[in-house]
Amino acid sequence: MCREQFAALDGRDPLEIADPPADEAWRRFRWDSVTGAVRGLAEAVHRHGKPITAAVFPTPTIARTLVRQAWDEWPLDRFFPMLYQGFYLEDIAWIGDGVREGIAALARREGPPLCAGLYLPSLDPRQLAEAVSTARAAGAAGVSLFEMDGLSDEHLAALRAATLE
Repeated sequence: MCREQFAALDGRDPLEIADPPADEAWRRFRWDSVTGAVRGLAEAVHRHGKPITAAVFPTPTIARTLVRQAWDEWPLDRFFPMLYQGFYLEDIAWIGDGVREGIAALARREGPPLCAGLYLPSLDPRQLAEAVSTARAAGAAGVSLFEMDGLSDEHLAALRAATLE
């Protein structure tokens, strides 16, 4: 179905494109397809007076490249980019860079809040406190922790300390 829709718009079958990932029209079609589905969901949810959020890939650039998410164009009420620095072999400062990129992209349309998604198994308590402070200093409206089974008393103490800064 997607192939036929793209061919109707562009005149080409994506299977006949030499390098589909490098083709701007095909990339845009894929981004717009996902964005259209999200818009439909958001409209339905908002009709019922409910907010809608999403955990998305870490930055608009990475999301577009790896999974064809143009999430900075989505009409959501809050975003939780999964800024899992360990997955990308990055340090904690990268979390701040990701927050800033996401906020800048959302600001182009007076976007909703962004909360940094942190992957708890990659962060010991000291690193968690540093990650929260880094995200907040970069402008995150908050943080969300993923993988709660590993939340220790030491992690909780680090969170309390980081949020009191």
